[in-house]
Amino acid sequence: MANHARNSQDDNIEHNNNSGPLENLCSTCLLACEVMTPLIASIYDELILTSSSSTGSDGVQKTKKDNSAFTIADGTVQRLLIKCLFSNVAFRDIVGEEDEGEEEDDDIDDNWWYQVQGLTIPKHLQPLVDSTRIQIESLAKNLLVSNSNESYYSKLTVFIDPIDGTREFSNGKGEQCSICIGFADVHGKAIAGVVYRPLSKPSPTWVAGAKSDGYAAHNFEEEEEQSTTGAAVLSTNGSISKFVESLIVELDVPRIKAGGAGNKMMMLLQQSISVANKEEVSKTHRGHLYIQDRGVSRWDTCAAEACLNAFGGQLLKLTDFLQDEEDGYYTYLASKTNLDFVPNTANLTKYNSNLQELPSPAQKAQDVCQVKAYSNLAGLVAFGKEFNTQEGRKYLRDAIRKAAANNAPSLD
Repeated sequence: MANHARNSQDDNIEHNNNSGPLENLCSTCLLACEVMTPLIASIYDELILTSSSSTGSDGVQKTKKDNSAFTIADGTVQRLLIKCLFSNVAFRDIVGEEDEGEEEDDDIDDNWWYQVQGLTIPKHLQPLVDSTRIQIESLAKNLLVSNSNESYYSKLTVFIDPIDGTREFSNGKGEQCSICIGFADVHGKAIAGVVYRPLSKPSPTWVAGAKSDGYAAHNFEEEEEQSTTGAAVLSTNGSISKFVESLIVELDVPRIKAGGAGNKMMMLLQQSISVANKEEVSKTHRGHLYIQDRGVSRWDTCAAEACLNAFGGQLLKLTDFLQDEEDGYYTYLASKTNLDFVPNTANLTKYNSNLQELPSPAQKAQDVCQVKAYSNLAGLVAFGKEFNTQEGRKYLRDAIRKAAANNAPSLD
């Protein structure tokens, strides 16, 4: 079931001509995600097929320098959004996870679309790339170009994670990946966003929101009835820190493993909405929490933060939340240096380090030049509307402080 704050309930994504400028952006992005879904699903099928073959899947995926995964879907989705959907919108800046450098439009031809960071899109998928490009260009022309919001959009910065949860996408857990598109204002505050899971079953699921437009929409389909009845801490599929282990014990809740920051935010919101619909909420029937002391990046959290805000929740820096700072948000602006850097706080890792050589274990970042510009170095605390009260925040802060006293947050 789809829920639209301004529209009647409908299973299809709709575009409201009377919407505010941010809702217009979000609904257009949702339509673009819908258009890209067949291509993403086809690439996913190709990954699954080739990974089980004798030749392997090296032609459609690779490992980046920091040991994170990259597939042709990551590069292609980002290109479709930047070069097709947003090409004629004069945003302040667009920041995408996949760094391809500046490419002049005159240098872009069909062959460029088929070559993605040294990988070649298989010939049988190239016609689908072409048809997807055409549809998104038409969508942009009809819904974004030459509208009255042009001057407003020029103040926005866009953060894109084309496939959030690439590791899961490339390992047969595609239902956990998402497209994350977030928009920030001139101050770097996340104010609108879309998180779209193209490979959810039986059909794509998504959330979108822009608090200032009074817009909060979601579509969880049949999954909405499958939300768990008890509270839990959402965590990575991999290992967790001693701090998070202590926190789970302190909160006395189970751990749910899941990939992708966008996906975990959607799981949190799904549970939060389920809790809000119940007449009585007991201690064991609270919403999920996403509390992380290890680093993600701005493109992982910009859209998620905006969506949580639109639904009455919060996504804040863990370090600031511990210090009673209620407005400890990350800064979402294009920059050559990390705008939220605090010396001698975060540990350098292969994921956040700007150094040519791998940092030593437990080496603190002392200078902003040592860290990547868009690394989230202060951890995060994400919660739904049910915790966003004075009592709820105190409950979380007390638990986090007790956990931190036993095992300090890693901040790595």
